Amino acid sequence: MNNPLIDDMMNRLRSDPMLSKNPLAQNLFTCLQSGDSKKGEEIAMNLCKTYGITPEEACKQAMQFFTRR
Repeated sequence: MNNPLIDDMMNRLRSDPMLSKNPLAQNLFTCLQSGDSKKGEEIAMNLCKTYGITPEEACKQAMQFFTRR
């Protein structure tokens, strides 16, 4: 990847032991690395639906997660 922000987020996510054992997270990492935005969006929308949150709320939570670290 050529985006330092994305690279940093990916490194932080990969270092999380809970995510490294999660097949869904691994699938999302693969999508991000390959640039398959359509598949990544599909996974993100499924996660939002599963957790009962809007995409906007998911983005807000993600930003809070990454800015606290």
